[in-house]
Amino acid sequence: MTRRVLWACITLVLWCTPALANDAILYRIFLRDGSTMVSYGDFARVGDRVVFSVPIGTAARTQLQLVSISEDRVDWQLTERYAEAARTKHYADTRGEDEFNLLSNDVARALNDVALTSDPAQRVALADKARQQLADWPASHYGYRASDVAQLSTLLDEVVSELRVAAGQSRFDLKLVAPTMVPPTVDLLPSPSLRENIELAFTAARVASEPAERVSLLDSIVRTLESAEPSEPATNGTPDKTDVWVDAAKVRATAQLMAEKRVDRAYADLSMKTLARARDRARRADVRAIDNLLRSVLSTDAKLGRARPAEVAGLLVAIDAQKAEAQRLRLARDAWAIRAGALRAYRRKVNGPVERLTRLTAWLEDVRQLAGPAPAAVGQLEERAAIAGRELALMKPPLELQAVHALFSSASTLATRAAAARRRAIVTSDMPAAYEASSAAAGALMMLERGVADLQRLVQPPEIR
Repeated sequence: MTRRVLWACITLVLWCTPALANDAILYRIFLRDGSTMVSYGDFARVGDRVVFSVPIGTAARTQLQLVSISEDRVDWQLTERYAEAARTKHYADTRGEDEFNLLSNDVARALNDVALTSDPAQRVALADKARQQLADWPASHYGYRASDVAQLSTLLDEVVSELRVAAGQSRFDLKLVAPTMVPPTVDLLPSPSLRENIELAFTAARVASEPAERVSLLDSIVRTLESAEPSEPATNGTPDKTDVWVDAAKVRATAQLMAEKRVDRAYADLSMKTLARARDRARRADVRAIDNLLRSVLSTDAKLGRARPAEVAGLLVAIDAQKAEAQRLRLARDAWAIRAGALRAYRRKVNGPVERLTRLTAWLEDVRQLAGPAPAAVGQLEERAAIAGRELALMKPPLELQAVHALFSSASTLATRAAAARRRAIVTSDMPAAYEASSAAAGALMMLERGVADLQRLVQPPEIR
């Protein structure tokens, strides 16, 4: 019994080896059309999109470009199998051996405790715990050294069985081997060469969901190729095949980049001109003309190959908003047209008292500034403001202009009060009365100005401000 335990401890210690170097994981995303892309680090599924970083360039000089593609393009079964295999290899190359050493040390320590413990039941419990730790380990550690763990589990099963017999336990719970997790059998691809890297970036640019991502990818391809060091020419002066490929790829990337930018400019021009026309037609309440703009946008988008669906969707929403404005303005103008006669009739009637009040503004300004007017003018101010008030009181304004009429009536009342307070201040040389007159005059001027502006606006056809 003791020899078995000691041998197991020695075996566990001998299997410990140094960990390997840590490298970044290059995942592969396999598309349904058979092409592939490289993802620098893990990818993420966000809604109906797959988001990942595309490395462009060599190991010494790499640019990372964020890309999103539709998840429908991805062969998920192959992509996830490859990702699991890549994670398994990365774990084995980085943390696997260190963590296996920790497991070995833990189990060896437990077996040593078994050897030093005199209580038979306690010895069984310690050995059982070590065996369970071995059984659980492969599933949570990418199946690393699963066969070695299985051999150790077999050894511990025998140890536990003998310990149970020694403890007089009649129930045997024998596990011959620990559950073995078989690592994914997928051949990992080597790190791509510059040429393969560029071709993979071209694939990413082709399937990228957002135009800005395509432009950024193509721009990075061009800059990477421009910085590629030329090869030595052959003795007969013939260019190296690598240089020929670099030149051809640069021309290809530049052409695609220019095409994307031309499309960007075309859609930007379409949006700018269409929105300007939509706003103009909305100001004219021309609903049918805005409908024609919607059809024109869809027609132009079709001619451009429907290359910018997000931009067109946003443009259509903006046009719909202008159409709603035009519809509201059309309704407001129709309602105004029915009432236009009554509104203009009121304006003709109210012109007299409003003109009378307007001619008093110079005197009211003097009262506001405590600068006059002359005592004789104060009496005229009070009399003319009262006359305007009586004229306004006899009028019945249309419903839409009742608020305006109230402003004119308030202006007349405040002008009368200002004149009375100013006259009292003159007679008694009372500054508080003069201040009261100034406040009333300021109110009269403000009410009159606002009333004239509101009347002018309401008797005109409605407009979009």
